[in-house]
Amino acid sequence: MINNLGNRIFLFLSLDKFTIVALNSTDDYIYKRESSTDNKSNQIDLKFLENFLNENIFKIEKELNEFVKNIFLIIDNRSIFSIHLSIKNKFDNIIINSNSVHKLLLDAKSCCKKTLEDFDILHMKIDKFYVDGTYFKTLPEEKNCKSFCIEMSYICLPKKILKPIEDVLSKYQISLNKTLSFNYLNDFFDDKNDNLYTAAQKILDGLNENEVHT
Repeated sequence: MINNLGNRIFLFLSLDKFTIVALNSTDDYIYKRESSTDNKSNQIDLKFLENFLNENIFKIEKELNEFVKNIFLIIDNRSIFSIHLSIKNKFDNIIINSNSVHKLLLDAKSCCKKTLEDFDILHMKIDKFYVDGTYFKTLPEEKNCKSFCIEMSYICLPKKILKPIEDVLSKYQISLNKTLSFNYLNDFFDDKNDNLYTAAQKILDGLNENEVHT
């Protein structure tokens, strides 16, 4: 089998529906299967997930003529939450550029390290820039200022939810490439032709310039 880096495999999980799709580099469906469950609990049915993967992974590999090594997970779960914070530069008279932003982001991550140690960060995004008290939606490059502040959000999921899913995938020698929040993706449906997976493709390809990829 070959490894075609142009294909992406997405696995969508909610409490009552599982979907797996394979998309090529032009967002065409190569494979799609969906199953509903009668799950009445507030946890993902891991046994159902294992059976679902068992029914579909080898079919996908046959269709693509390649091994499935990585999957992008899209999860709809009520335990996903956001942490909002603001962080301000510690020095006056700075020049705003990617380096000064990077330093602030490192400071923010350090401040939240203890708080977030039991959670996986699905998305880290900058909500607002304030330069000398003026709001900017995107970074004003190479601008001199006396005061620079960033408002940002972490979209998080408890590790105890994601770890069992990773364990099931590992049985098929599959790793999680990236986990995406279903609700977050919903904000990026540009037109009626968009769907969950094309929105995911766009986010992975950098659609939201204020999302921080680490």
